[in-house]
Amino acid sequence: MKILPMKEIVYIELGDTVLEIISVDEPKAKSNNPWEVGYRGIALEVDNMATAVNYLKDKGIAMAQEPIDLGNSFRGEIRDPDGLL
Repeated sequence: MKILPMKEIVYIELGDTVLEIISVDEPKAKSNNPWEVGYRGIALEVDNMATAVNYLKDKGIAMAQEPIDLGNSFRGEIRDPDGLL
């Protein structure tokens, strides 16, 4: 019998969207193979990028990539508690 590495599942409601976040033992970085099934990333839209970044920094969450201006939007990246982007 194989024991699954899953520790817990958390559901977060954002309006009419539900995120399912699964915590696992010994998480591994994503593959560089774009055709491999699995986690690739998640994007969240915020009203004000500077406010969101300051909020995260106040909570001790560092930016893995500071926001960059893409013309009509900004993009920044953070890491999860396991260090994954």
